[in-house]
Amino acid sequence: MLVIHAEILIQPEHVETFLQLADPFVNASQAEEGNIRYTLMVDLHQSNLFTMVEEWESQEALTAHEQSAHFLKHINDTKDMAAAPLKVKVYKVMQLPVV
Repeated sequence: MLVIHAEILIQPEHVETFLQLADPFVNASQAEEGNIRYTLMVDLHQSNLFTMVEEWESQEALTAHEQSAHFLKHINDTKDMAAAPLKVKVYKVMQLPVV
């Protein structure tokens, strides 16, 4: 399983539009094969700082997501709203049996 944390800093004047565009994007991403979790979170102390938390079953599922029409459209539609470069961390997770 892969876990992704993508930190997105949006220019304050674009936050409302970003959120309107994010809703259908998150819904489409959640419906993708191989997606376990796809959540947009907002920082409690900085209302224009968001973190996309994603969980994918495999690298293949993540690659398909990154090539999907809705992903490419979202990136194109929101790229000029960013106040800073996107910060992405990818974690490979090993699930342990619960004893």
